[in-house]
Amino acid sequence: MMLCMVDALDFQIINALQIHPRVSWAQLGRILRVDPSTISRRWSALTGRRQVWTSCSEGDAPHLRDQMISALVEISCVPGRREHVLAELGRQGPISSVHCTSGPRDLYIMISTDSLLSMDRYIDERIAVIPGILGTRTHYLRKIFFEGSSWRLKTLSKEQVKALHDLRPADPPKQRRPAHRAVITALEADARRTAADMQRELGRSLSMISRDIDAVLAASWVRWRVDFAHALMGWSAAAALWLDVEPLELERVVASLRLLNHVRLCASVTGDANLAVFLWLRDLRELDEIENRLTTVFPKVLVKDRWIVPRIAKRAGHILDLDSRHRRWVPLGHHPVFED
Repeated sequence: MMLCMVDALDFQIINALQIHPRVSWAQLGRILRVDPSTISRRWSALTGRRQVWTSCSEGDAPHLRDQMISALVEISCVPGRREHVLAELGRQGPISSVHCTSGPRDLYIMISTDSLLSMDRYIDERIAVIPGILGTRTHYLRKIFFEGSSWRLKTLSKEQVKALHDLRPADPPKQRRPAHRAVITALEADARRTAADMQRELGRSLSMISRDIDAVLAASWVRWRVDFAHALMGWSAAAALWLDVEPLELERVVASLRLLNHVRLCASVTGDANLAVFLWLRDLRELDEIENRLTTVFPKVLVKDRWIVPRIAKRAGHILDLDSRHRRWVPLGHHPVFED
């Protein structure tokens, strides 16, 4: 697989949009000290090659988080039927992410529902019955410490990051309104869609749409994502570590993992391990370095299992090609947890 030609400016633009996904090119040009037309051309090239894409989704308000159930489900497939299973799983909205993986399972998926019962029924009635699936194993996520929508490239200076934060609207709405949800739905497959482009769909004035866009930009319960074709842009591997951490050490271990830019998701889970950590790697050798560093600082931490992820077929509702380029968007169901 050949790497795509991207440079430091491309990564700076992506990083900037991770912080402020609707910043204007004129505003960003002043922060990066680059002509806005150059930024516009670069962004058009990245999206045109399907290397970069954006999305917006409704997340969980703090008072609702305990009502949502998220799980990672291992899936074993009949030999030769994996691609069929991948296609079927990719069509289902409540399944936010689908990964190919090493070990006794063939795939794992991330899924969210509104209760334990609905999760159990969904897995039994919608997943296990797919032709080509031999069996499933479910790990419930107890607490998500951080996940992919908060991950940053970290290619900008502190001053540039602050300047972008300062440009974001700072007046969050006091409550969710149907108009906010309509705007989020309109932006779900393209977070940089213009208000003018949304006007016919929403049937409202430009000023009202712009006001509600600012409101959801300021809301803590909205997830904005800028994703890219990781396999073509320097991250050749992904992995999952399943850790057994003593309860009294858990917060300290999580705080340490938060400092590693390899980590895309960290969550406490049910099962033999109690902490699942999902990483992007430049190469597989980095996994040994991360393990050694972690167990040196925390000698009581046990690595119960390691999964290698050679392919991500669906990420946060977006179907990806074999080379990790964007193919299409599948509307999400419920309030999903995003693996990476």
